[in-house]
Formats: sequence, C-alpha cells, structure tokens
Amino acid sequence: MRQLRFHFVSLTVAALTLTAPSAITFAQEKIEFPDVSQRGTLKQRVGLTNIEIDYSRPNKNNREIFGGLVPFGKLWRTGADAPTKIRFSDTVKLGDKEVPAGEYALFTIPNATEWIIVLSKDAKVQSAADYKQENDAARITAKPISLSAVVETFTIGLADVKGASATLHLDWDETRVPVQLATDDVEQVSSKLEAAAKGTTPLDPRVAYQAASFYYDNNKDMSQAAKWIDQALAKNPDAYFMHFKKAQIQAKLGNKKEATASAQKTIEILRADKEPDESAIQNAQQIIDSSK
Repeated sequence: MRQLRFHFVSLTVAALTLTAPSAITFAQEKIEFPDVSQRGTLKQRVGLTNIEIDYSRPNKNNREIFGGLVPFGKLWRTGADAPTKIRFSDTVKLGDKEVPAGEYALFTIPNATEWIIVLSKDAKVQSAADYKQENDAARITAKPISLSAVVETFTIGLADVKGASATLHLDWDETRVPVQLATDDVEQVSSKLEAAAKGTTPLDPRVAYQAASFYYDNNKDMSQAAKWIDQALAKNPDAYFMHFKKAQIQAKLGNKKEATASAQKTIEILRADKEPDESAIQNAQQIIDSSK
C-alpha cells in the first residue's frame, strides 16, 4: 500500500513538472512605462468661459525643431503622439475668427514668418494623415517671435489673462507663436448691469460691490460705479476692501481729496485689526501718495 501511494505521488509530481511551463501560469504585476512625450492638460477660465487643452509635450533633445523635425509648410499635429485637443465652454474670438463653443482638434502649419492655426471640428481625428480641410472650423494666421532662451519641452499656455481676454501661445525651442483670445463676457455682463442701473430696485450689497469693481476694471461709467460702491458700503461700513475700491474709483474720477479720505478710512479699519494686512495698507497708502 505504501509502495502504491509512493508511485502515485511520484507520478503526480512528474505530471506537474511536465505541465507547469505550459499549463500553470502566475499573475505578473503590470508594469507601466513613462511616455517619451508626457501628456499635459491646461485648464483656464477667461472671463466666464472655461478653456481646456489636452496635448502631448515632446522635448527638443538637441534637435533642430522648426524647419527640421517639424517641416515648414506641412500640417503638424502640434505635439506628439496625437493631435492636440482644445475645448471652449462658450464662443470665443481667436485671432480674427469667431469660434463657437465646443471641442476641436488643433493643428498648425508652421512657416518661418507666418503660422496657420487650424481648428478642426473633427475632434476625434487621430493623426495629421486623417485630417480633412472640409472639417475646418477656423484658420487663423499668427506671427512667430524669437525667444531669448530655449524652451526644451513643447508648451501651450494662456498668458495675460485679463478680464475676458488672454494670449494663447505655443512655445518650443526658440520660437513662440502668440494668438489673441477674447470672449464676449464683458459685453454680456455690461448689458445686464446697464439694465440694472436703469431699474428702481437696488442691487444686493455684494452684487453692488462686484458691479462697481467690474465697471472699474473695465473702464466703464465711473459715476455709476461710485453709486454702486456707496450702495454696498451702506450695508457694510466696516469692509475695508469696499472703502479701498471707493478710493480707486474716486481716484479714477479725478477726485483726489475724496480718494485720499477713502484710502485713509481703509487704513484706519486695517490698523484696528490684531494682525493688520500690511500689503493692503501699502496699496491704500499708494493712493494717498499719488493724490498729493
């Protein structure tokens, strides 16, 4: 009996030995490798419009880029691996072209003195070879400029974000390609505020402060801005930032004496705090100094 059991075990081990390489597999840990060109995502709000850009970022690696790796006069996917995608939550003006809200594939045609920025309505296009001009939403021309320092990694950015405008720029090697971007958010808000100014119902104090700030920032009717900031202060007499905004508006109106008084009130409120905001105090003092 023992001999039979020994033979059974021996046969079982032998069978496992023979079948292990082909029949018995062990789970292998998944190994991820970094992309040669890392993916980048840019999100930026311009005015009331959300902008998102998804792209791959190749490196220069001591190569000649434009006119070399990226030929002049040919459609470029504007990144590595796949075409760049750009999304707008509302209508924007890119360069001199109006672009409706939506998602687009962003291509470019580089040249030494002029680039063409191409937005394709086919956001699912996978390569420049699949691109069809019939799907263009817009073509914008842009002038490249030379950079003083080399940009190693291809970069798409949004700079000079002010109110409802910004500069979209493509940077790589020693080249920058800037394109002006604007929304119509200022016009939309302005029309609503103009209607509110003609109404008889006072604005909520918080909204009145925001309306005064909006008019100040966008160089609208400063007299109306002054009315709104007074309306906000009537309910918030100890809000230093409202007094500061009033000082700014009065200074822009040319009312130096009134601007100085409002700036002094700002400092007075700030100094009463246990930990005064010195930067805010300095900003108010600048208005006083410039009004002398």
